[in-house]
Amino acid sequence: MEEQRAGHVLEQEICDRAGAYFGNGYHCAEAVVAAVLAGTGQEASMAIAHATAFGGGFGKTYEETCGALSGAMIVIGHLHGRRELGDNWDLPAELGAAIRQMFVDRFDTTHCRTLREGFGDEAQMDQCRNIVRHVTCDLLALLEISPRPLIVSGQ
Repeated sequence: MEEQRAGHVLEQEICDRAGAYFGNGYHCAEAVVAAVLAGTGQEASMAIAHATAFGGGFGKTYEETCGALSGAMIVIGHLHGRRELGDNWDLPAELGAAIRQMFVDRFDTTHCRTLREGFGDEAQMDQCRNIVRHVTCDLLALLEISPRPLIVSGQ
């Protein structure tokens, strides 16, 4: 019971860290990647670099998928993606489909501009920060119950 509580506290810290990273040096995709990987003891720098072009709905165009969701996909690939030609990719595909569905269930769309327009200019940064936090928390919960769970424990 105490270990579960400690894990939950660490998960909340990771979610909060993602929110703090957003707009303070990292954009949406980078914030999710940095917080989840670093917060779970993974080397994050290369994955953060891979996330860079995904911010702002793909290259600041706001015309494609929310960067926070893209960051979650990058984390899934980093942790569970194929390492060799021909390796099975069922698990990362299932996790990717699940996090996408969680996003749609919560926000009704994955489209960056649609989300931003719904917030209005004044609330946009705060609302995007909330999305980053929610996606991070949802991703951690999903990874925890996956067939190869990510163990979230104190460093």
